[in-house]
Amino acid sequence: MNNFIAKTIKWFLIVFGLATCGTLPFALDIKLITPMLGGLVDFTSSSVPALRHWGTMIFGIGALMVVAGFRPWLRFETLVFSTLEKAFMVYLYLSNLGEPWIAGYFAAFLIDSTVVAYGILYFVSAKGRPSRWTVLICSVKNGPS
Repeated sequence: MNNFIAKTIKWFLIVFGLATCGTLPFALDIKLITPMLGGLVDFTSSSVPALRHWGTMIFGIGALMVVAGFRPWLRFETLVFSTLEKAFMVYLYLSNLGEPWIAGYFAAFLIDSTVVAYGILYFVSAKGRPSRWTVLICSVKNGPS
């Protein structure tokens, strides 16, 4: 598993980071959300600010993943954040399976599920061992130096 992570992490972060960046077009033009999500997801004027904000934030996560592909020192924190965020999206997808609009989120579900699975493998590997978690928890607990 350590060899798999070592050989794939850079390109995994770049490819899936770019896929995650795919929300930027509808953050810039909300009218693109319906065709981009298969015509199944619509929006109302009251949901536009939240959807555009969501698109911008998800784009930011994707950009962070791409940068982490080139900056190994940024990978651990990036994978903590992206794995948690994407796990929540997977949960939202699965908890809404009975809704007719959920099919519009299927591509996001596939991408996010893959990132979550890879993140779990990463955290089990030598790169994401609990000793890294100890450093992260201590730095949060003790504040900035």
